[in-house]
Amino acid sequence: MLLIAHESLEAAQGSADILRTLGGAARRLLADCVEHTGVKRKALSAAARELEAAGFLFVRDHSTIWSPEFDLVPTLAGEEALEVLEEAAART
Repeated sequence: MLLIAHESLEAAQGSADILRTLGGAARRLLADCVEHTGVKRKALSAAARELEAAGFLFVRDHSTIWSPEFDLVPTLAGEEALEVLEEAAART
């Protein structure tokens, strides 16, 4: 595995542990964002806010007065954490 956002595999594992604690909804949202290189939403879920606070997701607000719109784009750290988590699940 090539790491860009993390300095070591241990650091990536630490991020994967944080992602695991955020719950299934956050993992599914991050996986969807990684798969589609970002998604658009009309409202921010708690999972999106938690992922942003953990540094796994960029949230860009493109809302107007009449129409709320948010772009959710994964960070490299989020992609790497998800990959480590998926590899750990595949080994078990």
